[in-house]
Amino acid sequence: MAVTGTTQLARNLAATQIIKQLNSQLNTQNAQLSSGLKSNGLVGVASQAQELGWLKNQLSASSAYQSGTTTVQNRVSLYTVSMERIIDIATEAMDLMIKNRDTTFAATSAPASQANALLDQIGSALLVKDGDRYLFSGGNYGDAPISGQLSSIPTQYAAGAVPGDTGYDDPLSVATDAASSPQPPYLNSAAASQDNFYDTDGIALYVDDNERVSYGIAATDPGIQQVIDALVRFRDATADISGDPANYQTRVDDALKQLRTSITSLQTTASENGYVQQRLTEVQSRHASNTDLLKKRIAGIQEADVAEVSVNIKSLQASLEATYAVLSDSFSLSLVNYLK
Repeated sequence: MAVTGTTQLARNLAATQIIKQLNSQLNTQNAQLSSGLKSNGLVGVASQAQELGWLKNQLSASSAYQSGTTTVQNRVSLYTVSMERIIDIATEAMDLMIKNRDTTFAATSAPASQANALLDQIGSALLVKDGDRYLFSGGNYGDAPISGQLSSIPTQYAAGAVPGDTGYDDPLSVATDAASSPQPPYLNSAAASQDNFYDTDGIALYVDDNERVSYGIAATDPGIQQVIDALVRFRDATADISGDPANYQTRVDDALKQLRTSITSLQTTASENGYVQQRLTEVQSRHASNTDLLKKRIAGIQEADVAEVSVNIKSLQASLEATYAVLSDSFSLSLVNYLK
């Protein structure tokens, strides 16, 4: 009987040990099912730990480039909206000038007021911001790109001025790269020169390790300056409606010529901005695909196979139930032997 009791005790202890092991394994499988990750972090994927680290670094870099590209894409989209608005205003200005070329019509339609209203609409489009960043201020984006309202530009072309005469085109001469004062009066008075205030050459973003995209439009863009100049020419020409109708018409024709030139230039600038927008869209798509691929590769290494884990849990639960049943029967038999 002593031998029988000792043997039975050993069996019970063995069964108890098996139960502990099964419970431990079951807890591990449940933890994987709960977290979705293999157990013990990198220990669970030790053979692929180096690859996993490299993949995570690549994912971090790709996400950073993707975020930066999205930020710039938003700015470029705002440029698109503003440029489309300015082109629409230029088209309205052309309609205004053509209708008011007739002095009889112009005498009653307040063309100067209409011109000033269009100038202020252009000014509003130029003051667009992305957060605290003025988009049309070039590299000096913390300051407004224009000074005051465009309708406040003082008379530049006095009554009786004749297009083609010396000095007629000087007051609002178009600023060029590295131009210093005098500059058109509507530009920010803090700008010592276009080169250190409106320059857009340095506005760019690395969208990948070896790919840099330049973007940006400044208030000194030739098309923008030309449409403002054309509207000012037309507005100032209204001083000759009653005093010199023939010269008024000549001045309106001069403004129209300038306006048509400005629209062509504006469309070129808008097209260049559209190319940048398309390029950024392609980069975003590339980064999105790369990010998805990296996430899948990382998941393949560190994430648990839910289907496999579920099968393992069911198997362990079945083993536990069987072991408990054996242990229960064993205790019952031991009690009978003891009572004998």
